[in-house]
This record gives sequence, structure tokens and C-alpha cells, in this order.
Amino acid sequence: MAEKKSSPELRFPEFEGEWEERKLGEFFSSRREKGNSSLPIYSVSQSKGLVPRESLNRNIQNDANPKDNLVVQPTDLAYNMMRMWQGAVGTATEPCMVSPAYVVLKAKIGNNSLFFLYLFEKRRSKYLFTAYSYGLTLDRLRLYYKDFANIRLSAPKGEEQQKIASFLTAVDQRIELLQKKKAKLEEYKKGVMQKLFSREIRFRDENGNEFSDWEEKRLGEILIIGSGKDYKHLKEGDIPVYGTGGYMLSVSDYLYDGESVGIGRKGTIDKPIYLTGKFWTVDTLFYTHSFKKVLPFFVFIVFQQMDWKKYNEASGVPSLSKSTLEKIKIYLPSLPEQQKIADFLSILDRNTKQVGIQIEKTQGWKKGLLQKMFW
Repeated sequence: MAEKKSSPELRFPEFEGEWEERKLGEFFSSRREKGNSSLPIYSVSQSKGLVPRESLNRNIQNDANPKDNLVVQPTDLAYNMMRMWQGAVGTATEPCMVSPAYVVLKAKIGNNSLFFLYLFEKRRSKYLFTAYSYGLTLDRLRLYYKDFANIRLSAPKGEEQQKIASFLTAVDQRIELLQKKKAKLEEYKKGVMQKLFSREIRFRDENGNEFSDWEEKRLGEILIIGSGKDYKHLKEGDIPVYGTGGYMLSVSDYLYDGESVGIGRKGTIDKPIYLTGKFWTVDTLFYTHSFKKVLPFFVFIVFQQMDWKKYNEASGVPSLSKSTLEKIKIYLPSLPEQQKIADFLSILDRNTKQVGIQIEKTQGWKKGLLQKMFW
């Protein structure tokens, strides 16, 4: 029988030797320092870590005595006792305080809090946090410090902890920069679209001349609205079926072949979908066809700008009807200007998509690193 390894698959070359499995109480002590009114209040977000409470837009009463809160010092970890099994843990970058429903962990000398923050992301760690929590149901589980302290995990010595933490922090910073870049591109597109549709900015033709004025049209004048149908009688195939939430599955026949824009008939009515090629739509998703003096992709751009909720015809589940859609008035530029607008916005979408792909790849790379760099 092969001997069980006690060191990770991927390791920096200057380190060797076994990782030591120890109780977490040997790495961390519990900080119980009382808060004071000079410190900001922080909360843990599962996606963002330890952040100012006000940034989470939560409706939380803030009339508790500051002395009831717990102080968190820079490099401390703080976790929500009821959500530790879901990864609700973060590290402080400034002195702050948190609710007494949290546990504050102070790293013992020679240990790196950030290393353990990454270690706690692993599935094995979350499993142990769940197993050591007390409660009859998941929504009542609590991981107290005394139980946290008894959990056994493997870790290297402090110098290697620091090296791993610094490397993975650099990866996280790369992801954060890409996310900010994507957000800026999306914000830029939003601002450009507002100016285009208010005609604050206009394109010109190849000779530098202005295009003709935009004309008001009803949707029923420029396209036909088709109804989706049930697909359950169809065999499995390679034709995509779309609902209001996007792609669902693939079948053997198609409802329409060509460019189209889908808009929800019932349920999600404010998420238009650009469709092309052969496809099928279910009965909760209208599709458009037979376009007259309008580009399908330009219709998609217009639909993205619209406030669909004001056309809702139901008090319960949001709904739209063909007759309502056909009466909606929009302003259309000439076909050449539509094309220029569509081409410009397509470039922005392509750039944004590329950044999104970079984010996914980097996140996937990080996930692989977590599997290989930790034991």
C-alpha cells in the first residue's frame, strides 16, 4: 500500500520536508478585545471577504453598544459562526470591529493569516467546518472557536506560508484588475448607448455628412412577433432551444432560421436575447422576424435600452402580449447609421467578452493552484 503523502503536489523549489498536520488552535488564538466607537463596523461577505458593513447595502440596525462588538486588528481573520461552512471568512486591512456573532482569529507568531484564508477555500476545509459545527439544520449551524480550534489541517512553516500567500494574493490582484476593467467597459458602453439614443452623439457617412433624422416607428411596422412553441414532441438533436433564461437544450427541428431577437412573453420580460441561425423558442419567449428597414442586431440594442417593466400587463407573474409589443414606439436611424452603431457596440461587446474570458481563465487557474499548492 502506497504511503500517504503529507506535502502538496506543487511547491516552490526552495522548500522541502513534510507539512505538519496540527489543530487550528495551534495556529490561531481567539481575540476577544471589546470594540469602541472610534472603529468602523465590518461584516463578512462570502464573495468579498471582510468589508465595511455599509458597502453591503444590508438593512441592519446599528444601535448596538460598540463595547458589545469585537475588535479586529490588521491581518486578523474574522468569520461568521453561522456561515463559516459556506466560506464566510475574511481578513482585516485596518483596525475595525465586528458583531459578537463573529469569531476573531489572531495568528500565532510564525503563522500567516492569508495562507490560511486560502487554505480555508478548499472543499476539504469547508467539509470540516460543517462537520465541527453544531446545529440541527444547516441554517442553524454554528462553529464556535473551541470547535474550530480542534479541527486538524496540514500547513508548512511560516516562511513557506508567506510565499504561498504572496503568490496567490498576486493572482487575486490580477483577477480584481480584470474585473475592474470589465466593469469600466460595461459602464462606458452604458454611457455611450445613452448618448447615442438621445442623439447627443451621431455618426457620419464616409464623406463626413450627417445621416438623415431618426424616424418614429411602431414595432408592428418594422417586424413580426412570432410565438414560441412546446418542444417536448421533438427528438434530441443539435438545434438550440431558448427560454427566457437563455439556452435550455438541443432538439431535432427548428422554429426559425436567421437573425432574431427574443423577448419574454411571461416571467422574465426584461432580458432580450439575440438569436441567429436555426433555433426553437418555448412558449414563454417571443421571437422576432421579417424585419423591415431595421437590422435585427439594432433591434436587440434598442430592446436592451428599454424599460420593459412599464409594459407589464400582469399584477402577478410579469407578462407581455403581442398587441402591446406591436404598439411600442421607437426611434430608428437610417440603415447605414444603424450599421455603424451596431458595429461600434459590437466591438465594445467583443472587448468586454474577451476580458470576461480572461477572468474565467484566471479564476480557473487559481482553482487549480489551490488544489495543487495545498495538502
